[in-house]
Amino acid sequence: MRAESSKKMASFLQRILGGKKPAHQALSAIQAKSAEAPEEESRHHAQTSEAQSKLNLLFAFVDPKDPFAPGELAEEQFPGPILSILSAKKFDRIFLFYTPHTRKNAQETEAEALQRYPDCRITLHELPISDPRNYRVLIGLLRAIVQKLALAWRMRGGQSYVCVSSGTAEMRAAWFLLAATGVLPAKFLQVGTPARPLFGKANVREVQLESSDWENIRDLALPTMTQLRGVPTSSLSGARGPRILPESPSKPKETRREESPTETGEYEIIMGSPDEPTAKESAPLQLPGLDEVLLELGIYVGSATLRHAVEQAAIAADSHLPVLLQGETGTGKEEFAKLIHRLSPRFPKGMVVINCAAIPMTLAESYLFGHVKGAFTDASTDHKGIFESADGSTLFLDEIVELTLEVQGKLLRVLQDGVVQRMGTTAPRHVDVRIIAASNRDLRKEVSAGRFREDLYFRLDVVSIRLPPLRERRHEIANLALTLLREINQRRHKPRRLGTDALMRLERYHWPGNVRELAHVLERSVLYARDEVIRGEDLLITDNQQAKDMFAALPEPRQGFSVEDYLNQARKQLFLRALAACKGNQSEAAAMLGVSKQAVNKFVSGQSDNPG
Repeated sequence: MRAESSKKMASFLQRILGGKKPAHQALSAIQAKSAEAPEEESRHHAQTSEAQSKLNLLFAFVDPKDPFAPGELAEEQFPGPILSILSAKKFDRIFLFYTPHTRKNAQETEAEALQRYPDCRITLHELPISDPRNYRVLIGLLRAIVQKLALAWRMRGGQSYVCVSSGTAEMRAAWFLLAATGVLPAKFLQVGTPARPLFGKANVREVQLESSDWENIRDLALPTMTQLRGVPTSSLSGARGPRILPESPSKPKETRREESPTETGEYEIIMGSPDEPTAKESAPLQLPGLDEVLLELGIYVGSATLRHAVEQAAIAADSHLPVLLQGETGTGKEEFAKLIHRLSPRFPKGMVVINCAAIPMTLAESYLFGHVKGAFTDASTDHKGIFESADGSTLFLDEIVELTLEVQGKLLRVLQDGVVQRMGTTAPRHVDVRIIAASNRDLRKEVSAGRFREDLYFRLDVVSIRLPPLRERRHEIANLALTLLREINQRRHKPRRLGTDALMRLERYHWPGNVRELAHVLERSVLYARDEVIRGEDLLITDNQQAKDMFAALPEPRQGFSVEDYLNQARKQLFLRALAACKGNQSEAAAMLGVSKQAVNKFVSGQSDNPG
C-alpha cells in the first residue's frame, strides 16, 4: 500500500514539476523520527511595526544554478530560479533554505538580490544535511522551521509563495507536502528559462492545482507527516482532534479548528471543505493553453511563418474536420499532429499513429479496417482494424501518399460516412475518428501524376497546414539549436555549450533533414565532444547531399526580385566573412576568396566610403 501511495504521489509531482528524477526517487518511505530542528529564527524583528498592506513572502531552496546559471552558448549566463522569481514579482521578505553543499550559492544569491532589490529583507536558513536527497531528515528539519515562520507571518497578514523550481526533487516534494498538510498555506511559483518561457513572454507562472489534486496529496501525505511527528496513523481517523483546512494556492480558504487537541497533543489535519466538489463529481474538461502545450511537446516557435502554422493548428484542434499536414522530412509533422490532438477535446484518449509507408500493401486493408475469421487464408480469428481502435480519438496517417489507390478509396468512405467494413463481411461499423494526414510530397502533383485520388485529396484538404523547411527559417536556427541543446543537457551529467563559431556553422548549413537532422547533429556532437564548449570543427555534420543541394538555400525568384542585387549582396557577405575569419588581414582574405589583394583592398575602401 505504501509503495502504491508513493508511486501516486511521485507521479503527481512529476506531472506538476516536470522533474527529471525517476518517480520512485521523488518520495522515500519515512521509518524514523526526524533529526532535531534548528533554533527558531531570531525574534529581533518580530517586535517592529509592519505595514498594514498584505506582505508577500517567498520560501525557496537555493539551487546550484543560483544566482546565475550558465547558458548553452559559451560565456553566456542567465539568472537562476530565485533571481528570476524576484524579477517577476515583488517580495517583502524572503526565506532562503540551503544545505552545506549550496552555502556559497546562498551567500552569493543573497548579495546579488540585495544589490538588485535593496528594500527586500532576506533571511538565510542552513539545513545541516550531508545528503540533500535524504528525505526523512530534510522534511523534519524543514517543517520545524517553516511551521513557526508561516504561523508568525500569517498572523501579520502575509501571503506566502513557494518556489518549486529549485532544489532537489525531494526538496520540491517537501513543499507540496507542507502545503497539503496545512503547515505552509502558500501559492506555488514555477520558473522557466529566458529562452523557453512557460507562458507567453513571462518566465514565471503560478501552478494551479485542482481540488482533486489536493485531495490526492492529502491522502498520501498524512501518513508521512504523522510519522514525522511520532503520531500513529490511526489517530488521524479520530473525531476529537481539531481540524485544519489548509489554503489552496489557487483559492485561499479559511482555517477551522476545534477546541480540544487529540490525546497525543497533535492536531489532526484534513484537506477539503463543505463547499468543494467531491472526487466523485465530474468536472468539465479543462483544455491546456497553447504555450503550455508547445512547451510540453518541445515545439520551438521562433518565426512568424511557424507561428502562423501553430495558430492554424490551434484553431483546427477545436473542430472534427480532417487536417492535411504537408512538409519536408523532419519538419515536425508528427509533433504538429500531437499538438492538434493535445488541444482537442479528444486528448483524454491517446492518438493513434500509423506510418503508411511501413504497412505491407497486401495487408493494408486488413490492418486499417480489420477482417473477420475466414476472410483470407491466415484469418483464423476476427481482427479489429486501426480505425476501430482509434474510435473516439485521433488517427494520424503519416505518409498517406504511400497507400494504394484501392485502399485510398476505402479510406474515402470512412471520411464521408464514418463507416468501416471489415474484410470478409458487408456489415457496416460506425466509428468516430478524427483524421490527420501527412505527406512529405506535394499531393497536388501526386494527383496530377495519377498516384493519389483527387476526391480523397479534396476531402483531406479541408484544413491544410504547410510546415516550412528549416532553410526558410534560417534566422531562428541559433535559438532552436540552443533550445535543443538545453534538452540534451538535461539528460546528461556533463552539459555542453556551443561556441559562436559553431552557431555560425549551423546557420550556414542547408539542413536537408530539417529540425530532425539538427537534433541528431547536436546529439552526436555532444556525445563525442571532448571539451565543455563545442566549436565549429567539433560539429559532426554528415553532408551526403552537399553537391546535390548546393543551391538549396537560394531564394525563389519572385516579382521584384533582382539577380544583380542578390549577387552583389552575396559577394559582400563573402568578403566580410573572409575578412572576419582572417582578422582583417587582406592578403589572407584574398587567398581564402581566390581573388587578388587589390580586389579585397578595393572592397574595403568601398566599405569605408559607403558604410551602408
